Amino acid sequence: MKKLFLATVSLLLVFGLTFAFSQEAAQKKASAKTAEPAKVEQKQKPETKADEKKDANKKADKPLKGRVISLTKYIIDNNGTVSKDEAMKEADEGKPIVLLVGEGKKAKIYFVFNEDGSFAGKKLAKYASNKYVGIIGKQKVVGGLNIIIAEMIESMD
Repeated sequence: MKKLFLATVSLLLVFGLTFAFSQEAAQKKASAKTAEPAKVEQKQKPETKADEKKDANKKADKPLKGRVISLTKYIIDNNGTVSKDEAMKEADEGKPIVLLVGEGKKAKIYFVFNEDGSFAGKKLAKYASNKYVGIIGKQKVVGGLNIIIAEMIESMD
């Protein structure tokens, strides 16, 4: 009986120590993984204002090119093409005017916002008569929606 008790206690002790060491190893592994991305981010930050300007110029080199469409009409007739006057009227009514990038199955719809966070539908509606519009800005995907924070919108005809 005494041997059974000692065997049980020693097994519990072994399992307890194993569990404690595995927890410690898991914490070290997790902290090592979270520390690495921070090092990478520090290396990617520009060191001087001249480097910041170079990074800004890189972003400004490639505008997102697409067509201005009415999202409402795009959903109804899968075309969405509107004239400038129609787009301005729809924007005033609060209907979304968006940017369609690409054609066919690869087409993506981008909701365009100003840098202050306001919706840029009215500004985009002014370019509805143009064949193509280029937008320079930061692109995001939020909740499955393609968003671009526009720094500059220009005609690309």
